[in-house]
Amino acid sequence: MRTCLVLSLLLLLNGITVAQSTPDDVRGRHFGYLNLNAQVGLPLDDFRDNLPKSGFGGGGYLLIQITKKMPLYAGIDLAGMVYDRESKKYNINIGGFTEKYTLKTNNSIFLGHAMLRFSPIVDFPVKPYIDGMIGTKNLFTRTRLIDDDDFEEEDSDSEVERGDWALSYGLALGVRLQVFRKAPEITIDLRCAYLPGANATYLVRKTGDSGPYELPIDAFEEKSSATNLLIPSLGITFNLYQE
Repeated sequence: MRTCLVLSLLLLLNGITVAQSTPDDVRGRHFGYLNLNAQVGLPLDDFRDNLPKSGFGGGGYLLIQITKKMPLYAGIDLAGMVYDRESKKYNINIGGFTEKYTLKTNNSIFLGHAMLRFSPIVDFPVKPYIDGMIGTKNLFTRTRLIDDDDFEEEDSDSEVERGDWALSYGLALGVRLQVFRKAPEITIDLRCAYLPGANATYLVRKTGDSGPYELPIDAFEEKSSATNLLIPSLGITFNLYQE
């Protein structure tokens, strides 16, 4: 972890030097970034003690350059991930016909952050950046009743059974890799965010209890802790250009 931080900071310092020698007309051609990514949420500290499972999901961000004189950007980062689930199948007699349903319970985290990025312009295929982030985490549990005979698997009913919000903040280090020669405006984005968070109450799987359960929600119990997360992500970023 320390090695990654040192390498990222060295890349940033090198980027600052190169950016200072980049012509102003080149800097002004693009005004932001649009990103889509897949990510893994790794609980840390007390959060990991209560929740030893990783979350999997995806998200994205939109950034706009604040001023043409500096490679400084502001925007919003949104993401969602599921860290556990339980389901149970039911056969329900309706009007003399047997309908098959599945009751699914998902434990999820939604993350929304305002973001400030410093991303020096470098004449090199590896483009480093650093993000400052502040926002919120929403840890919630949703149960859905799904009609198995419906080809599109639409919800027959859906209910949020538990939910709690927590202040979230932190830093992210990343690099954009320019690997497409014919499309330099598209880059592969590797990022790792460290996001401490305030205390929240959430559901985790009961220890030492394998069921069977009358309802999927019965597989879980409440826990509380700080919500510290480490989030590695892999995505694709598009440069946004002026007309």
